[in-house]
Amino acid sequence: MSAAVIDIGSGSVRLLLGGKKITVMTKLGEGLNATGRLSEPAMKRTVSTIKDFAQTARMAGADVYAFGTEAVRAAANRSEFLSAVASECGVRVEIISGYEEAEIALLGACPDGEATVVDIGGASVEIVCGEGNKLSYVKSLPLGMVRLTERSGGDPELMRTYATKGIFKYKGVKVSGELIGVGGTFTSLAAMALGLKKYDADKVHGYVLTLAEVKEMRDRLVEAGNPKKIAALYPVLPAMRSELITAGAIFVIELLGYLGVDGIKISDADNLDGFVRYKKLTV
Repeated sequence: MSAAVIDIGSGSVRLLLGGKKITVMTKLGEGLNATGRLSEPAMKRTVSTIKDFAQTARMAGADVYAFGTEAVRAAANRSEFLSAVASECGVRVEIISGYEEAEIALLGACPDGEATVVDIGGASVEIVCGEGNKLSYVKSLPLGMVRLTERSGGDPELMRTYATKGIFKYKGVKVSGELIGVGGTFTSLAAMALGLKKYDADKVHGYVLTLAEVKEMRDRLVEAGNPKKIAALYPVLPAMRSELITAGAIFVIELLGYLGVDGIKISDADNLDGFVRYKKLTV
């Protein structure tokens, strides 16, 4: 029997089924930075999405696997969330560590392991460098875009300040091999740079996003300010992504500056694909 994989992230929930991916923004990590807990509305939105995904997968005759990342890892009430997913969706969630998340991102974006991969999520950001059969650098930090947006109160200058301070903690990182970006922030920025009105994975995958492009988009995002105006400016963005993308652009600018590079290759293959390889599943 084939497998379906559900990635329960801090910003979105994603399904990999039959080689296709579906993404729904639920912002599970909303409020986590301030309270240390998953909010009831965020859990309800997320459980509902997982239930829909699980039903879709089972109707297709697939076994359902699910994994949770930083929002689930960090939440004081994670057991409540996991119990709700188990009872309402019939799904057992595997909580992966920050190290595993980084390793899985590398496996997804670059199966041969010869690359530096940056995975920007809603609650955490992972950087992993692979050289041959070993990992030369792995670090996961709680710097995700839901957290950055909430902590700054939406103020772009505070976003930059917090991003700079956080990124400095990636001490000792050196880009090894090709630099690849995965996660919704990177794929959204690539889609925006391409002028897409509807997301197209084939066009986004492999796109080289330049620092100059991100700076130009940041300026437009900051000028727009309001998420509704941002959504109108960039129709490719889901509503909840419009609330986070300004922080995403600012973070990417500071990160590329810190790494001393002027661009990054975007991969639509990510930790969903990496989880399949990590667990040796058939999809």
